[in-house]
Amino acid sequence: MNEAVLITNGRIWPGPGAEVMPSAGLRIREGRIDAVGPLQQGSERIIDARGALVMPGLIQSHVHLCQTLFRGVAEDLPLLPWLRDYIWPLEAAHNEKSIRASAQLAVAEMLRGGTTAFMSMETVHHTDAALEEVGASGIMGILCHCLMDETGGYPPLAVSIDDSLKFCDGLIRQTLGNDRLRIGVAPRFALSCSGDNLRAATEYARSNGLQLHTHASEQEEEVNLVYRQTGMHNIDYLHSVGLTGPDVGLAHCVHTQIHEREIMAETQTRVLHCPSANLKLGSGVAPIPEYLDMGLKVSLGADGAPCNNRLDAFLEMREAALIQQPRLGPGSLAAVEVVRMATEMGAESLNLQSEMGTLEPGKRANLIFVDQDTLHALPTSNPATDLVYSHAAADVRLTMVDGQVLYQDGELKTIDEEKLRKTVRLEQKALLERAGLA
Repeated sequence: MNEAVLITNGRIWPGPGAEVMPSAGLRIREGRIDAVGPLQQGSERIIDARGALVMPGLIQSHVHLCQTLFRGVAEDLPLLPWLRDYIWPLEAAHNEKSIRASAQLAVAEMLRGGTTAFMSMETVHHTDAALEEVGASGIMGILCHCLMDETGGYPPLAVSIDDSLKFCDGLIRQTLGNDRLRIGVAPRFALSCSGDNLRAATEYARSNGLQLHTHASEQEEEVNLVYRQTGMHNIDYLHSVGLTGPDVGLAHCVHTQIHEREIMAETQTRVLHCPSANLKLGSGVAPIPEYLDMGLKVSLGADGAPCNNRLDAFLEMREAALIQQPRLGPGSLAAVEVVRMATEMGAESLNLQSEMGTLEPGKRANLIFVDQDTLHALPTSNPATDLVYSHAAADVRLTMVDGQVLYQDGELKTIDEEKLRKTVRLEQKALLERAGLA
């Protein structure tokens, strides 16, 4: 890790606000970017980009590592039956081995597709096992421990707030000394935790400097249930218990009132946009251009494998751009803004904007090479429109985190793919049997 590295022969794109640098180099020292520009070769190890676009790594702000093993199991269902009949029983049936397989599969897919950092929402148990697998892979992540209590109406996943937060204490200790990994606190959504427990979770997170992460206003039925139970709109209610602010990520935000959007803007609450999942579950189209016009920070996530079914940041960029066009007309969400959502605003949603999101000296060397010589991308024109509309995850040739190459030319460097394939098949079969869904 202390070896200096020089990336040459690439088309370096420092970020969506910059111009492509067709003949520059990028030097890395001790895992961070040391210099970008016309650089002379010294004693560094050389990585030849072979004409690829060298750009910031993609960031996904809402994924569920624990659900990757459920891919294809629950199809063609609206949100609440999908959760109650399939997702929650499967999460309750997880053991340590199945969690490990699910987390490793998710990370492998993300690394192959150019995701260098993420924020996830796990389940109510075995987050420590997922944390170990993520740590071994080398990717950056904020793993948020899920909180559900008896309010959620699903006893197998109900855990007391005291036990949940005590478990979080252990997760904090587990991440000490590893600056690639952090934990967060994730009350699942307004319907899964009591008001007192939401307040306790929020206070705990802030007293420990942790991210808060929840689902909000994904479907109309959810919004209506929150209103019937609390007398408040969803974002109003979350605001009343402290779940708004720059340390809070709200996944989805499809169905919001104007005054709720004003609350999110005033409090600098982050919106975590999951376009493919919103389409697949029939949730609707989030008003992303309106959020951006109000100054909200919006990032992208694939959500979980059972409601997508891919953890593909390129797909999310394309969907995010396309679904706004029928609503507001062509150009209503420019490709460059979509790339910003997948990089710079992704970093802001994780509150790691000083660490990543652009290729600048001092930031972590979290970057990817995108092959621009593929037939479906030729001829290339503008890097933003190329990425959003032409490129695919398979075009990623190299994924680097903290200056360490984790994926290159079809090979994962920290994960044994053949072993993973066998493990995934075995663990999914056993999991389905435990959940009574085989």
